[in-house]
Amino acid sequence: MRKPLIRVMALLALATGICACSPSRPKQPLDTPKPVVDRLGNQRHYRLFLPGLDRAPWPLLVYFHGVRSPQFKKIPTLRHYTGSPIEETGLIDFCRANGIALLVPEAFYEYTFLGCLSRGWVIDKELDGVEKMIDQVAAEFDISRPEIYLAGISAGAVFGHFLANHRPEFYAGLISHSQAYIDADHQLLEPSRPGPQFGVLFCYNQDDYPELIDFCTASEKIYHGRGYRTALLGDLRPPGHQWSAINNRRLWRRLKSIARPVQRPGASG
Repeated sequence: MRKPLIRVMALLALATGICACSPSRPKQPLDTPKPVVDRLGNQRHYRLFLPGLDRAPWPLLVYFHGVRSPQFKKIPTLRHYTGSPIEETGLIDFCRANGIALLVPEAFYEYTFLGCLSRGWVIDKELDGVEKMIDQVAAEFDISRPEIYLAGISAGAVFGHFLANHRPEFYAGLISHSQAYIDADHQLLEPSRPGPQFGVLFCYNQDDYPELIDFCTASEKIYHGRGYRTALLGDLRPPGHQWSAINNRRLWRRLKSIARPVQRPGASG
């Protein structure tokens, strides 16, 4: 009588072990898993990195790089500037390890910046397509709708502000790295609605461009004055105008501390 029981218990233990040791989600990104067409009829592309952990629904972080051009290497002050593509931010591994879905839209439009043919975020043309990417991912994957965050550096941060202010009720928070909410004439803008809405974390690195540092500090005061939950982190490392990858954990924790509170199901208001 005991042998069959032992055999059954062994089979149950083996089955449990197989489930527990099931292979983790592949590290390769999903390349535009659902098609997106913007209002001008252009097919848009994005990459989606799903976390290695199964604690769904997941928060979603949407990242925007700065202006990019191979011709920047000819400009002495921009020789080492890359625009911080997602591969240089450390966010892919950080998000995967911490149960965060990472969406990386691809900029579509080119324009001339500092005499160089560049690719960045043409706000009036990009807004519709990027919003459709975010909506598509939020609808098709196991995303926590109250936990959708934006992050960008330089021109990507400017674009993040326009996205957030276009639908302030949709986003929980924004990391504004080395830039602020400004218009095409570099004039600081006020939030579209009084706060509190989404939280805004401004940050910049040591030896960043003084004008951009001024934009961050001034814009933080404007948002705070309008009732937003804000924070300002300055003199981060490494020095220069780049995403401060070694501070990803600090940036995420600080953003979460000022973001719109997540209302859990069944929680009292």
